[in-house]
Amino acid sequence: MHDEFEAAFDTLLAGVCTPDAVRRIDAGGPTDALWQALHDSGFADALVPEAQGGAGLALSDVGPLVQACGRHALPLPFAETMLVRALFAQAGRSAPDGPLSLDAAADLLASGERRLLQAAIHSALIAGAGAQVLAMAIAHAQQRVQFGKPIGSFQAVQHQLAVMAEQACIARMAAQMAFAAEGIRPDRTLAAMAMSVAGEAAAVLAASAHAVHGAIGVTAEFDLQLYTRQLLAWRTAAGSPGHWAQQVARHWQ
Repeated sequence: MHDEFEAAFDTLLAGVCTPDAVRRIDAGGPTDALWQALHDSGFADALVPEAQGGAGLALSDVGPLVQACGRHALPLPFAETMLVRALFAQAGRSAPDGPLSLDAAADLLASGERRLLQAAIHSALIAGAGAQVLAMAIAHAQQRVQFGKPIGSFQAVQHQLAVMAEQACIARMAAQMAFAAEGIRPDRTLAAMAMSVAGEAAAVLAASAHAVHGAIGVTAEFDLQLYTRQLLAWRTAAGSPGHWAQQVARHWQ
């Protein structure tokens, strides 16, 4: 059931959140059509209890959806919207319309909880974008020919791809750890650990992807930069990897 749920959401994003759509929004274009498609799909209420019209899922169920947002570089706070709508439902209140940041539920979150939720969200976004840049790097290495051979046949490039595969796997496991909770609030230590690990992986994935692609990867017309820019932004959006490593260390003191 979860695989079908994730596949349906991924298919939706593939249709409405194309690289061209992301570029238009990055350039200041409207988000209305993209948001409407997401709203009409019903996925925004995935965490809302069934008795209140939602799917009644837990954080552990929607982690793959957040990773899909990263995989498609979704330029809307969809994961935060899911959480805000669930928090309002639990409080017996109607959530505001449209895409929402966690600031909209500031009065429903304990001190520091908003940042912790952001850490969990961004670890999953990094995992999704990391998987995408790995796939793009592998495809480029298979297609790009130098000295009569695909560059993927060269040991140095193979090493870069191996490092990327390792870091993408690490980021995915970190995200799964952050979203392991059965409610809608992550475990404090696991979320901190996940963001510390995923944040470090994001830097390696971005740098290695550009090393494999060469100069073409940073050009505006090439899709890679849509994802690597997000990776570098997301790795510090909720606090630096070092900040979250300190939170973990304090837990074990």
